[in-house]
Amino acid sequence: MSTVEISEDMYRRVEEFRAVVEAVIEEEIDTDTCLEVILQQGMDSMLAELLGPQEPIILLQSIQQLASKHPAEVYQYVTETLRRGAMAQERERLRRRMGFPTLAHHESNQP
Repeated sequence: MSTVEISEDMYRRVEEFRAVVEAVIEEEIDTDTCLEVILQQGMDSMLAELLGPQEPIILLQSIQQLASKHPAEVYQYVTETLRRGAMAQERERLRRRMGFPTLAHHESNQP
């Protein structure tokens, strides 16, 4: 694990903000884990700001370029994503066949 130096003021802010993170995730965490969550969320948020406004074709071309440089990782990710989607669809089909309300049915009945 790497060590990162931050100011005492920032460290105190992270320690105090930990209560907010714990309320959201509904579990206790240490300050280092909290800092990791904050950094991850920050990076995800920045990527969303950079990539969110892009046209779908630009995002598709970016994934294609990434796949040409890292085929194993990208294609494995696509395969796993497709399988998870197929499993969710199969569970939904089983629910309907067995007479249980489907997720779409639940969502349409929400107030």
